[in-house]
Parts: sequence; C-alpha cells; structure tokens
Amino acid sequence: MKEVSAEIQLQEVIANIDLLNEIKDGGLTVDAELACLKEMKGDCEDLVASAAVPDWSISELDLPQVSDDSADQVGGSSVPDDSGSS
Repeated sequence: MKEVSAEIQLQEVIANIDLLNEIKDGGLTVDAELACLKEMKGDCEDLVASAAVPDWSISELDLPQVSDDSADQVGGSSVPDDSGSS
C-alpha cells in the first residue's frame, strides 16, 4: 500500500511542477486552470462515489448452521483414531 501512496504522491508533484511551469511561461491563466480543476474535481468525486464498495462481512451472510451432532453423523471425526493400530 505504501508503494501505491508514494506513486500517487509522485504523480501529484509532477503535475504541480508542470502546472507551475505552464503558468510561469504564460501559457496558462490561473482563472482558467482553476475553473478546469473545479470541473475535474466534481468528475473525480462522482467516480469515487460510484466506485465505493460495500463493506461485506462473512458474519452478515445468511449461511446454513451445522450442529455438532450432524457434523459427527455425516463426516465422523476429523481427528484420526490411532487406538486400533500397533
């Protein structure tokens, strides 16, 4: 997870450097870039919201219950019985 976070941070730093260089060189106005970024922010928020996955837990699943008696009848003991060997 640290690698992903570091990669995201690196991409953000590179984007910021590129943005500042464009503004410095006069190829971009702050107002135009701000409007564009605000629009992109809304799009990103929508994507994050649609990608959210529910927190599923096995405890919430409706699984059949098996009693100890029925498990012993069906499969017997899972521990090998060594009492008859020798």
